[in-house]
Amino acid sequence: MQQPSHDLRGFGGGATATPRRIFSVGAVVLLHLILIYALASGLAAQLVQKMPEILKADVVPPQMPKDQVLPPPPPQLEKPPPPFVPPPEINVTTEAPATNTITAISTPPPPATPAKPSISAPASIGKPHSCGQNYYPAIGIRLNWSGVTGVGFKIGTDGSVSDAHVTSSSGHQELDDAAIRCASSWRYKPAIQNNQPVEVPWQTNVKWDLKG
Repeated sequence: MQQPSHDLRGFGGGATATPRRIFSVGAVVLLHLILIYALASGLAAQLVQKMPEILKADVVPPQMPKDQVLPPPPPQLEKPPPPFVPPPEINVTTEAPATNTITAISTPPPPATPAKPSISAPASIGKPHSCGQNYYPAIGIRLNWSGVTGVGFKIGTDGSVSDAHVTSSSGHQELDDAAIRCASSWRYKPAIQNNQPVEVPWQTNVKWDLKG
């Protein structure tokens, strides 16, 4: 049996494969690949965007039947009070305050001091005591000084004057010194006590005045 013969020239057109022909075939294949990648990428993006919508589910809270009644809450139990512990008994013993006894001791009154017998005042002998012109200092006469000098002294049992001193100044030292000299020359009748002469302190004033 004779095998049929096949003519392969129709596929290739009888022409040989040239570089141009090969480039055209490669470009067509590359274009198809780009179209397939673009379609695949677009479908994938849409699928990713629609995934949350697909996966989104409504959460519906469980509904309780209308006839079902909730049980009442458990009663609140009051805490029992703490046990009462009585305070310990403390016995405080207080001593009675000591009473201070005040004893009045009567002492006899001191013996009465016997009253001193009265003393008679001394009396000047002769004219009333004054110093006059005899004791007036010359400067006092020239400058017409005047004033009063207080003099203190003691009158002895014989009536003499001792311990004469100035108790108040006239304002002029010369007049005060003259008053001491004048008073020291005076004589008195001594003071008498129990019929006996006694020494007593005495004071007087010496007045200085040229007109007198």
